Amino acid sequence: MKIKAKFVLIIFSIFFFIFSLVCKKQKAEWIGEVGSENGVKVVKNPDESFFGEIVFDLEEDLVIGNEEENNYMFYRVYDINVDSQGNIYVLDAGNHRVQKFDKNGDYLQTIGRKGQGPGEFMSPFDIVLDSQSNIYVSGMRKIQMFNFRGESIKSFVVPIYLLGYTVNLEGKIVASGFISSKKGQNFGVVIIDSTGKIIKNISEFAGMSTVVRGDSAFSLTHDYSPVLNFSPVFKMGVVYGYSPEYKLILLDQNGNNYLIVKKDEPFLSISQKEKDKIINDAIEDTAQEGRKWPRDVVEEAANFPKHRPFFDRILSDDKGRIYVRKVKSVFEKNKQRKFDIFSQDGYYLYTTELPFTPRIIKNGFFYDIYSSEETGEVRIKRYKIKNWNQIKEGI
Repeated sequence: MKIKAKFVLIIFSIFFFIFSLVCKKQKAEWIGEVGSENGVKVVKNPDESFFGEIVFDLEEDLVIGNEEENNYMFYRVYDINVDSQGNIYVLDAGNHRVQKFDKNGDYLQTIGRKGQGPGEFMSPFDIVLDSQSNIYVSGMRKIQMFNFRGESIKSFVVPIYLLGYTVNLEGKIVASGFISSKKGQNFGVVIIDSTGKIIKNISEFAGMSTVVRGDSAFSLTHDYSPVLNFSPVFKMGVVYGYSPEYKLILLDQNGNNYLIVKKDEPFLSISQKEKDKIINDAIEDTAQEGRKWPRDVVEEAANFPKHRPFFDRILSDDKGRIYVRKVKSVFEKNKQRKFDIFSQDGYYLYTTELPFTPRIIKNGFFYDIYSSEETGEVRIKRYKIKNWNQIKEGI
């Protein structure tokens, strides 16, 4: 009996070992699909991330800003950027300037001033650095270029209203923005040369619709409005996506599509309760601005899509990973934001939640623009990602 029992135990142990290996192998296998569309690689991901949820271990590392010193006092910071030395550039639209700080937060210089001449700003909203550390500061339809010392080089007008852009190795601009059409403003992705001329149209999507009543025109954007999201991808090119479809399109430096990334995520319908909230909020907001829009005009201008958009922001880190911020319900009060994280070759690696949306992710740090709801004070904050080296880059 003892021999028989021992034999059964050995058989059971072998079975359990084999079963464990099979389960481990099944768990480690990616269950998406890889194909092609018009010769372009397509990675179609399942709804679940390969490695599951990740929690970023953050530690506040640096805070820039105070109300006592002019060079550290910010008003309406619209954008920030970080160069290869860790210097931090703060685009302060309210003060019509760019403030440059070193990696320790010490003030280095001021670039630009209020005005309409060379090296002067009126309504700047975006700052971009190229591979030579040249600085590009843009308004709605104007880009100004400075060298790495902050000296004005040139400026030029572009034929679209810019939403986002990057500068490739040849000095050409790959940009997203609003393109005028007969029905309103469409979203587009284009390449612009150094004189401001469009040399390549890449994509175009339906944008804001305009409602005309007599001599008045009305346009409205809201949390569920379709939007074109765009971000540079470190040393690769750019990634963009039109939010009603979970589809990310990656372009190389010359604007050629080399990868399409999809995710199998279900559509979420927009309830009447959600529509009513958006409409009522829009009526209230316009009334506070001294304008009174009829309800039927607001309803038409809202132009609700058939389903809730999937995302409302795309950004990337210096490992080429892509972070997609999910659209949340208009009734959601939690300030945490959900993100999907993809590898540079298109695989859905992680899901995560963050207490803020980083403006820059570089060298193991999150950079954020923080504005106090109570005092209105603006600070630039840097957070060290303590588990940065444990975050995988692929499957």
